[in-house]
Amino acid sequence: MNEVADIAKSAGYEVADQITQHRDVIDSAYYVGEGKLDEIHQTIKKESIGTVIFAGELSASQVFRIRKRLGDILVLDRNLLILEIFEKRSATAESQLQIALAKLRYTFSWGREAVRMHGIVSEQMGRGGPGQYPYEVYEAIARKRISKIEHQLREVRQKQSKLREHRAKSGLRIVALTGYTQSGKTTLFNRLASESKETGLGPFTTLTTFARKIDAKSVGKFTHPVILIDSIGFIEDLNPLLLRAFHTTLNELANSDLILLIVDAGDDTETLLRKISTSQDVMRKELSGVPVLVCLNKIDIVTETRLDEVVQETRNIFEAEEILTVSAKSGRSIPELLTKIERRLTAQA
Repeated sequence: MNEVADIAKSAGYEVADQITQHRDVIDSAYYVGEGKLDEIHQTIKKESIGTVIFAGELSASQVFRIRKRLGDILVLDRNLLILEIFEKRSATAESQLQIALAKLRYTFSWGREAVRMHGIVSEQMGRGGPGQYPYEVYEAIARKRISKIEHQLREVRQKQSKLREHRAKSGLRIVALTGYTQSGKTTLFNRLASESKETGLGPFTTLTTFARKIDAKSVGKFTHPVILIDSIGFIEDLNPLLLRAFHTTLNELANSDLILLIVDAGDDTETLLRKISTSQDVMRKELSGVPVLVCLNKIDIVTETRLDEVVQETRNIFEAEEILTVSAKSGRSIPELLTKIERRLTAQA
């Protein structure tokens, strides 16, 4: 709930209230029970709320029923909220295409309900032709747009593939930063690459890969030039359609020589384990076989005793991976990190 609230704030919403219900099963009609929905309705009227965001994944029929009960307000689920912030943060033509494709695919099966919901997806649909229902027109338009975007993305990815081939032929080694969103990847990237990428924007500050060349003179450690890549952060229970939208980002990671998995050491134990498990799951499915160095970040805000606990909790999940503690903000242990990166890359040569 808190994570969804953070994403909502980052997307520009003011969070007026959070309502939780404990149930054995999700209500098939409204996601929450009818009594809880009435409570939400009362809160909407009392606080003059215009948007309700559900922390889970809603079906199209659930969205339609909820709107019918709550009135003419915007209803989003977690995935649509994430897509919304992706749209606001996308800065390249590639990421914009990826996000548009993910949104079309995610809402494709909503055809009949989408026509009735007037704006739950940002598609404007005219009247159907003779013998056609409006949802059939919507689906035909959606298929055409999906095909067009897929073609455009293939062209972009061909260029990306050629760039990766060029890097490989030139002997450049690739080190990629990844990890759960808001773990401090961009702050570490800025320190290592002497960059000034914007930070502190909340979840998903980085939506596309951002690469910089680091040579031996700049850090005094690397034998050969290294390409450092900042990438999109992971998040728990990301819908597979949204994950596939960042195909190129995952390809960049899969083709790297070393992955620095950044972990927020300042999280409480429950949050830490949830985020580490999510990161491990994504990496096992998408990045199997790529060497990993786990970096416990933000050690400047935890005690030594707590840090020992975080190291042990991390090692329980990443049993075979090397673990290093650092602070991207203060620079603590950064020289040791550079030394370990050089050793790992040299050992692979």
